[in-house]
Amino acid sequence: MIKPGAQLMSIEEYFRTEPGREVRHEYVHGHIYAMAGGSSTHNRICANVVHLLVGLNLAHNKCRVYPSDMKLRIRDEKVYYPDAMVVCQGQLPNEFYETEPCLLVEVLSPSTKDIDQREKADVYRSLPSLQTYLIVDSVSRSVRRYWREGEEWRVMDYVQDGVIPLPCLQGEVSLEQIYRGIL
Repeated sequence: MIKPGAQLMSIEEYFRTEPGREVRHEYVHGHIYAMAGGSSTHNRICANVVHLLVGLNLAHNKCRVYPSDMKLRIRDEKVYYPDAMVVCQGQLPNEFYETEPCLLVEVLSPSTKDIDQREKADVYRSLPSLQTYLIVDSVSRSVRRYWREGEEWRVMDYVQDGVIPLPCLQGEVSLEQIYRGIL
């Protein structure tokens, strides 16, 4: 993300102006942050992940699967663009954002790595609906999986290979599938 402008913006103003912007922006406590474009590797990993999630959803077709263009609104404080999002409950709250994901995926880029691993990991895990958060590395073949077990969060790193359970989609994905044709 690029540094924010100095002037604060209301969330209403953000939602009113964001659709007309050429560059997407995330919203954090009144500040907007321009989103940098992803590399070819980043985008190909994102495409693989969304393809896998859509495929898993076909079995029961009860969830909404989104690529990175759908916003995630977290109260009136934050709006992010996760690289992939799955929502399996409730109605669509708004045509332009979701609020109750069960699965979120961020693919690391050098410019967003710290935010995805710290700030977003903390914020995402505060969502009552979230069951799984995946952080996918775009440089090395590794995925960090956070998952909810009761009221506790667990974490596990998958390096080189492994199969990652995705409870809300009643399925799993492998590192081989995520990185197919890439790393």
